[in-house]
Amino acid sequence: MEKYVSKEIIAGIVNFAMILVNIMVVTMMWQRAGVPFNGAYTAVVLSSILGTVVAAYYKIAVAVAPGIVINSVLCYDLVICQGYTWQEAMTVPFFAGVLILFLVYAHLHRKLISILPQYLETAIPASLGILLIYRGLVMGRLVIGDPFQVTAMGSLNDPLVIITIVSFLAVMVFLSRKKSQGLAVGLLVALVMAYINGYVEVPAYIFSVPEGFIDTAFQINFDRFFELLASVAVVFLVLLFDGLAVAKTMLKAEEKLLRINGFGSLLGGLLSGGAMSVAEASVAGGYGSDNPGKISRATVILLILLLFCGPMMMELKDYPVIFAASVIGAGCYLLSDLKFLPINDNISILAGVFTLMLVPLWGSLTAGICFGLILYCILKVVNGFRKIK
Repeated sequence: MEKYVSKEIIAGIVNFAMILVNIMVVTMMWQRAGVPFNGAYTAVVLSSILGTVVAAYYKIAVAVAPGIVINSVLCYDLVICQGYTWQEAMTVPFFAGVLILFLVYAHLHRKLISILPQYLETAIPASLGILLIYRGLVMGRLVIGDPFQVTAMGSLNDPLVIITIVSFLAVMVFLSRKKSQGLAVGLLVALVMAYINGYVEVPAYIFSVPEGFIDTAFQINFDRFFELLASVAVVFLVLLFDGLAVAKTMLKAEEKLLRINGFGSLLGGLLSGGAMSVAEASVAGGYGSDNPGKISRATVILLILLLFCGPMMMELKDYPVIFAASVIGAGCYLLSDLKFLPINDNISILAGVFTLMLVPLWGSLTAGICFGLILYCILKVVNGFRKIK
């Protein structure tokens, strides 16, 4: 195929396919949080476009997309559970992006990393992965509420559960071979099965002019910003460690990747697209390319075309089960590179283990990480007094 199409264009198409799941899932999340559907779709896609433009400017072959877990925290934890408006929740990615940019341009990010507990580098992606898997199981009706215990298994007589199981197996087959394309394959399998079973139909028209931008862009509300400082800190840490992880994988300058995360999240907050960051699944596309900027530009062109595909998204919005297997697969992808906690540091092990357990049980990434940090600090202080004595 490279005889007719350059490998950079192919890589750009692959990167676009990788982040398509994120865009579709996060759009549905923000709709559930009260954002008008058309406005949410336009804001999410436009934020991804601008974030990827920043990556193209820095000539790094990555795509920028809304993070499923971080945006689920903003939508479900802050808006649906705690009662913040979606306009107030947008202050979290905005200020997290501002903080990332400040630290990078002031050359303070390395100093901060040396101060933070080392277990966070492992605990944060692992917590994200576990929470993502749990949310995907709920979306796919494999985990349901139960009157006698916290949760139970969904019924195998439910056709939507069967769709989840079959698409989940497709995702796992690809991930077992270390092929992240499995997320897109799982989405395609679920979509075909949903069409065969009559849950979705081909829309009367596929393309339309983007709508709802005026209803969502620049609607950010700072009235309750100080109440959201803990959430800002958590999103900031996720953006920080995500950027460092991608830099380590790509052997690229971490300052540029952190700037991409910072600008992406800042723009996502302003446009109401939510928290944006470099999509880890898009990293593989840039290997061996002499023109990495061309890869990002190709992804941008496809994202611009996607901006006009709102009617197709509208057809899928009532069936989150279609995206369930891909969400579960994304969680597994985060866990696939999980490293063991430092075995010579019992305090880090205890703080990390409780973080991993409490995040899915509480359904709150912010609360789980904050509890782990408080436990870590208390144990450090107590052990410090013991050493003095």
